[in-house]
Amino acid sequence: MIDIHCHILNGIDDGARDIETSVHMCRIAEQNGIKHIVATPHTNTVDNIERFIEARDERLHTLRKQVEMRGIKVNLYPGAEVYVDDDVFFSNNLKRLAINGSKYILVEFSFRESKISKIHSYLNEITNMGLVPIIAHPERYELFQFDYDAINDLARKGAIFQINASSLASMDGPQEFELAYSMAYNGVASFIGTDAHSVHHRPNNLMEMIRFFPPDISQFNMQMMVHDSAKCVLTDKELPFVNRGEIYKRGF
Repeated sequence: MIDIHCHILNGIDDGARDIETSVHMCRIAEQNGIKHIVATPHTNTVDNIERFIEARDERLHTLRKQVEMRGIKVNLYPGAEVYVDDDVFFSNNLKRLAINGSKYILVEFSFRESKISKIHSYLNEITNMGLVPIIAHPERYELFQFDYDAINDLARKGAIFQINASSLASMDGPQEFELAYSMAYNGVASFIGTDAHSVHHRPNNLMEMIRFFPPDISQFNMQMMVHDSAKCVLTDKELPFVNRGEIYKRGF
């Protein structure tokens, strides 16, 4: 399996606090069948990209050495979780933040002030740069939790989404679960990531979490979300075709 969203690098954001935590997370990944991890530390400004990349790559290099020394069979790749706001209109080097040198870039927005018109503008701007934005954990946004049609509209326009394993395993709130489940069941989510920050807070024990996923999600969709789509990102290829269905909010 491939974890496309993980805060595994130490001392760079709110993820792993030290190198031992990073190594421990790599061991957990190996034990849970994760063979490839994209390190996606937060970056909140687009005017300090070079400094961010220097810090990220230094820690990534150190962790790779530690993993090799300890015989942990996990491959690590560079990436970022890019916070996108109006500054994106003044950035000309977001390509440097793409996953493993590909055209794919993991993005997030403000949880409090996101408006669908703004999100469309941001995605269009990123696409015009020749990049393919992956929207991280859409199920965590109140905007989407109460307006499933906003997700449908973005999907019709080609948006791709990564949902969190913890959301699909009902380890977050019920609104997060309902949206993540609907997206996974209907093929709207292209990726499942752990979004792990430590060995305790939202850990990367993916195999254990999969045991709590709803059983009616097809094996085809699961294979796409935990491996096939992410493999295309790492190798900079087009994502496999998936017949997406419309999602809807269930009534209770």
